[in-house]
Amino acid sequence: MATLLDVLDAAVNHHMAGRLAEAAQDYRVVLDVEPAQPDALHLLGVAEAQRGAHAAAAALITRSLRLRPDAAAPWANLGGALRVLGDAERADAALTRALALDPALADALTNLGSVRHTLADHPAALAWLERAERLRPGHPDTALNRGVVLRDARHFAESDACLDALLAARPDHADAHLARAVSRLVRGDLRAGWDEFEWRPRRLPAPPWTGEPLEGRRILLHAEQGFGDTIQFARYAPLVARAGGRVILDVHPLQFRLLRSLGPEIQVLVRGPAPAPHDLHCPLMSLPRAFGTDLASIPAPPAYLFAEADEVARWGRRIAEVDTATGFGPRVGLVWAGNPNHRNDRNRSIPVERLAPLLDTPGLRLFSLQTGDAKAARPAALPDLTAGIRDFADSAAILANLDLVIAVDTATIHLAGALGVPAWLLLPYAPDWRWLLDRADSPWYPSLRLFRQPRPGDWDSVLRVVATELERFAAAQLAPQKQS
Repeated sequence: MATLLDVLDAAVNHHMAGRLAEAAQDYRVVLDVEPAQPDALHLLGVAEAQRGAHAAAAALITRSLRLRPDAAAPWANLGGALRVLGDAERADAALTRALALDPALADALTNLGSVRHTLADHPAALAWLERAERLRPGHPDTALNRGVVLRDARHFAESDACLDALLAARPDHADAHLARAVSRLVRGDLRAGWDEFEWRPRRLPAPPWTGEPLEGRRILLHAEQGFGDTIQFARYAPLVARAGGRVILDVHPLQFRLLRSLGPEIQVLVRGPAPAPHDLHCPLMSLPRAFGTDLASIPAPPAYLFAEADEVARWGRRIAEVDTATGFGPRVGLVWAGNPNHRNDRNRSIPVERLAPLLDTPGLRLFSLQTGDAKAARPAALPDLTAGIRDFADSAAILANLDLVIAVDTATIHLAGALGVPAWLLLPYAPDWRWLLDRADSPWYPSLRLFRQPRPGDWDSVLRVVATELERFAAAQLAPQKQS
């Protein structure tokens, strides 16, 4: 008869052979008999993490550590799970504890470097990654992380060398190609960046369009990433139609009404379980490559999406009702946080308590456009305009009633830019590639003005500058009223 130790050994053998389901089943058999078996708890947690269940993994490994708090490997694996879950502070503490117990855990070193990168501590991130590199020279995870941290710290030559070496050893490393794409794009080398960007996953089997003559063929343009990306690159759909394609634009239902404003030559469809019949396809984010877009040829009309007139009037009446309690002055909408599940949300979102310099600016009617979890922290003095929003067409109508939008890097800023609404974008030190570096304007959206952190994490400097500019904006808006 098999003993509990035999079952645990069998589970470990399954685990080492990659048979996660069988391993997990055996670990659970052990835990049914002995719920406080620390190895079974730890290794079941590892198996859960390997199949993507990181919250379950963290809970199991935490139970294991209560029983054996001085075991280094469980602390390291807990830190890895917490890193994926976006809990950077707890991940940092767990990984630091693991390395205090065993300084030679290379995965923990790499993960701690990644966590410090998330916390915008670039020097510490590089120090941990260099320790990992010394232990495991040429390891792809460490090399990729080093390349990305060096890029975001603006050490571009070193980043290029790191990523180039990784790709020389592993030419098909898709994440390294994508990291190099971002590095090219953020520096304005768009054509080289678009080429590397093609290492994104593909989801359709039909032939991709790469810019060849269309000659009336049906081409499916499909969204593949976030709402902001769809808005930004939808500008190319009319160009595809003018190039001779019968354009079908496949979009999320929340953007259907908005994107119909691209024009009657674009057939806009709500994304379904199967794509509409087509001859060719092109992901929206591959269109700049198909058109050979560089900095000088970005198609950037003053506006290319439009709010529905009746919706603008309807929302205008609703905003006027709120206006009665907000005094006088230009209407300004605020968005201070993005989707908390976004990989870079910690750096692009602003804690609401830091907004005081903006909220104290006189001569403005300030409104909240914040959605999602961060909406719960809305200051009481900031009226909410988001109640009753059904989709992006409603959001467009609200923005059309405002004089200015101030937002972090979210879909709202793309929507304002596409509508031609004046907007100020608040950016972290390491911005998303599309905003480039060290410039106060955007070649993608003429109505945008960019305000950048001078150093990682420094929102206070940004908000002081924006508050000063807001006072000037309010004074300029009010001057014609005083004269009249």
